[in-house]
Amino acid sequence: MAMDDNNKQEHLQSLDQVLDDVREHLPYVNEQGDAYELRALQLLLEVTKAMHREHDIYRLVTMILDSALSFAEAERAFLMLLDEEGDLRFKMGRTYAGEYLSEEDFVISTSVVNEALDGQKPVILADAQRNEHFKMRDSILDLELRTIMAAPLRTSQELLGLLYVDSRRPLIRYSKHHRNVLASLADQAAIAIFNARKFETHNG
Repeated sequence: MAMDDNNKQEHLQSLDQVLDDVREHLPYVNEQGDAYELRALQLLLEVTKAMHREHDIYRLVTMILDSALSFAEAERAFLMLLDEEGDLRFKMGRTYAGEYLSEEDFVISTSVVNEALDGQKPVILADAQRNEHFKMRDSILDLELRTIMAAPLRTSQELLGLLYVDSRRPLIRYSKHHRNVLASLADQAAIAIFNARKFETHNG
């Protein structure tokens, strides 16, 4: 659901309060896993704030992809949006090095994408080469993929597209926290894209 200006301001103020709490507790965390989770939460909150302030679609999608790459420690990220016929179309791709990928580079694991869309929830493969269900898929073998993540981009009103990241390295520190953060990032990205489209239409 799109936010009006008052709701958006209250949302951002609430994020500020949570961020302050995370920053306050982070120096006192001793367990490596707990520290990683707090840093991931800090990243998510900071990105969420930035996304809701950005109305330019190009800059917004760049921000979403770079955030996903940083969170997942992956090599590539793609964002796909549904066209008028309901088909997924390439919107943008980025590498961890900050380079844009073209549509010619858009070769991904369609089986993981389909599973995420069919289940309407994030799919995370920490090591696709060891996953019995996916390890023999052509795209995974051809691209030598290890880490794959895919999450639907949907608001309360509609499905907008899908966020996808992959890497030839396995995800070392995988936990259920990855799924929660990925889902939250995708949800906030969908709301930001919905609002940015509405803003462009209103000001176009």
